[in-house]
Amino acid sequence: MSIDEILDQVLIPRPNGSEALGRVASFIAATLEDNGAEVTFHAFNATPHGFALVFGAALLMMLGYAAAVAQHRYATALVIAALTPLLLLLEFEWLVSPISGLLPVIEHNVVGSFAGRDAGPTLIFCAHYDTTTHFGDHMSWGPWGWRLGPATGLALGLALFGLWRARRGRALPRAFALPAAALVVVPYAAMAWFQTAGPLLRAPSPGALDNGGSVAALLRWSQALAARPDDAPTTVKLVFLAAEEERTLGSWAYAKTLGRDAPLAVINLESLGAADALAYIAEDGFALRRYQSPAPLIAFVNATAESLWGAPLAPKELPVGTLTDGRSFLAHGIPAVTLRSFTGDAFPRRLHSTHDSRDRLSVPALERSTELLQALVERVDADPSLVSKLAPQPPAAQPPAPAANEP
Repeated sequence: MSIDEILDQVLIPRPNGSEALGRVASFIAATLEDNGAEVTFHAFNATPHGFALVFGAALLMMLGYAAAVAQHRYATALVIAALTPLLLLLEFEWLVSPISGLLPVIEHNVVGSFAGRDAGPTLIFCAHYDTTTHFGDHMSWGPWGWRLGPATGLALGLALFGLWRARRGRALPRAFALPAAALVVVPYAAMAWFQTAGPLLRAPSPGALDNGGSVAALLRWSQALAARPDDAPTTVKLVFLAAEEERTLGSWAYAKTLGRDAPLAVINLESLGAADALAYIAEDGFALRRYQSPAPLIAFVNATAESLWGAPLAPKELPVGTLTDGRSFLAHGIPAVTLRSFTGDAFPRRLHSTHDSRDRLSVPALERSTELLQALVERVDADPSLVSKLAPQPPAAQPPAPAANEP
């Protein structure tokens, strides 16, 4: 099956919780089975309306905060100002779902395994197959997301200042308090607009760069994996992840199933086909918790790319507020690195919208990407011990210092 034939089946709007997502999952599974893979479905709890629920709730809470300030109810305002960021931290930093979990569904990661020798190393190549639709893009909502912090600080300070004045029998001047409360609400309103109104009001995204091209490249490559000898040393798993667009819940659940001590490494793929060149992402994570891809894994990928194309991959940084499934594996202590294409030197724009269309994909670039994936597997097949060296190594133990009376 050609990449174009695969794209015909994959490039449809496939938001989490939709029947279309299930159809694409079934197509992925059938294609993998046709190419000789052992296919399993990994079920997990997803929250397909999570962003809308959480940012809608956060906006309502901050509107309640503004109303409390206007009515000089500063203790109530202080409680709301403390609970709102706590909600966001629980949802987005710790992946607990007090609000987003109100409308849960069961979704599935699709895993295609090409078995190698028993006790041999495992290479996992993954890409998410879900889409989402928003107003704006990563460059639009990222800065507003970071403004939530200063807005929350202002909210807490204003409520505490109001309590202090109230103890002295004076209320905050309305000419000061109401504009300040409005400033608090603005970033929450912006995030609610981007994350909540988009799915309701915009034409849905077909998700070509994000992330249909990567899915097509993996499925195309699976045909070559079927031709590997039965006694190949390396087990290769192609993992198609759902709910990346919902806090990376699919990869988070899958990463929990992997043993930290097993000889394995994860290559996560994003935005393949945007350009011929691939880059690697050295850092990923959450707002407060950041993770570095292991230097040995990056060196392994770069050495393979240099032997194949004559140059290593370029390092790139994710824009503010952007994440990938790579963070889930890194957070669980699993060696992982994300490879992705950029548009020139820039992160692709106008994702999560109808503009993320098929004409933005380069089929030759997708075919070229699979060459690197194949070369990575061949290199491990030639030296299976490589995988055990890709995790960060602990520092060597230092010999004890000699006693003072020793020569």
